[in-house]
Parts: sequence; C-alpha cells; structure tokens
Amino acid sequence: MTFGVPLGLGSGLCWGAADFFGGVQARRLPALSVALWSQAAGALALAVALAAQGTSPTPGFAWGLAAGAGSGLALMLLYRGLAEGAMSVVAPVASCGAVVPVLVAPLRGEPPSAVAGLGIVAAVTGVVLVSRSPGARQHPPAPALRPRVLAMALGAALGFGLFFVFVDAGTATAGASPLWVIAGARTSSLLVLAGIAVTGQRSQAGWPGRRIVPVALVGIADTTANLLFALAATGGNLAVVGVLGSLYPVATVVLARWLLRERLSGGQNAGVVLALTGVGLLAAG
Repeated sequence: MTFGVPLGLGSGLCWGAADFFGGVQARRLPALSVALWSQAAGALALAVALAAQGTSPTPGFAWGLAAGAGSGLALMLLYRGLAEGAMSVVAPVASCGAVVPVLVAPLRGEPPSAVAGLGIVAAVTGVVLVSRSPGARQHPPAPALRPRVLAMALGAALGFGLFFVFVDAGTATAGASPLWVIAGARTSSLLVLAGIAVTGQRSQAGWPGRRIVPVALVGIADTTANLLFALAATGGNLAVVGVLGSLYPVATVVLARWLLRERLSGGQNAGVVLALTGVGLLAAG
C-alpha cells in the first residue's frame, strides 16, 4: 500500500488551512511579522525533527536553499494579499504558480502535454475573470480585486511555482532526504524575511505578542505541508500527489466562505472554478 495519496491530501489540507489562518492573522498584524515568525516556528519544529533523526545534511539541502529563496517573499505577499483582498479570490490566483513547473519543463527536455496546455489556458482565463470588477447591482456587493492585490497574488504564484521546481529537483537528487530539502527551504526563506526586516521594514516585523501561538501554528502547519508533499513525491505517484497537493486553495476558499461569509460575483465564482480546474489539469498533466 502506498502512502502517497494520504500524504498528498494531507499536504493540501495543511497548506490550505495555513494560508487561511495566516491571512486572518495578517489582518491583525503586519504580513511581514506573520511570515517571519511563522517561518521561525516552522524552522524550530524542523530543527527538533532533524535532531531526533540524527542525520547530517544531504545533497538535496542545496536545492532546498534555492527553493526557499523565493518562497519566503512569496509567503509574505500571499499573507498581505489575503489580508487586503477576498481570500476566495486571492488563494486560487496564487495557486496558479503550478504554471511555472510546466513552463520550466521544456528546459529539461520535457515538453508540456496537451492536458497541461489546457490547464494553462484555464488558469489564465480564471485569473482574468476573478480580476474583473463585479457588477454594481449585486447585493451584497462582491469584492473587487484591486491591481495591487492581484500583483501580490501573482508574485506569490511565481515564488511558489519556483519552490515546487526546486523541491522536485532536490527530492530527485541521489541520496537526498525530504526532511533536509525542506530544512534548506526553511533556512533560506527565514534569512530572506529577516533580511527584508533588517534592511527597511523592521517596524513591520515586530514580535506578535499574544498572537504568537496562532502565528506559530500557521508556520508549523505550513512546514508540515511542505514535508508531507516532499515525502509523498518520493513515495507515491507524482501525478496523483501533485493533484492532491494542488487542492490546497479549495480548503482556503471553503474556510473563507464558511467563517468569513465571503460572497463573490458570478464571474468571479466562474474564475475561481476555472483557476482551480487549471491547477488540477496542470498537476495531472
């Protein structure tokens, strides 16, 4: 029996929950503070796991460092976008980072399939639909996706897409350990966020105070999702695992509809469905 399916599904659920609650915290704290301290908590949890395992760094660690360089900034952009815009819209747009591995594949001699090409079209169409202003006659009015929020969601998508490319390369390296690949990613993402704080946004990276517990749980959930995905990619069918992992915005959207009572226009709902469908096709292709 393969554990790829439950691990892949677990990664999607953990990512979706972490994104939602990270966005909620970013509505109360600066996004940089949420991203920095959640990543620190995730790194601490990883350090404990590595100490218990008692192994030295593996070759995949370097690929993990490359993966985390962009994902730290992407996480900050995502949390800020989730805080300023409708989560039901921002999360699916950010998930379109699945386009990046498909575009990079030809450089490795792996041209995208027809299914993947259809996924790109669906994802891009979905982004266009959700970015359109909703009709003024809708009651209650649906939230418009401001250009600033759209740019943050697309920036997060790019960072996450590159993360998947480098994590995949790291776990495919001979002798690599998924735990060390994710440890590399957490190390560089934390350094990037700390660098942003030191160079000009120190006031935005302050200690969360009484909110440190929910912020830390966000980071631990995000790190757990990354590790589950890396484990699933090495022990299961990558096509199936990719589809299950790509379902993470569904969890975010469901939580936003359920807990925040978010309402979208008909066109935005169609865009969300198209974007999620595109991500699924990309993962399957």
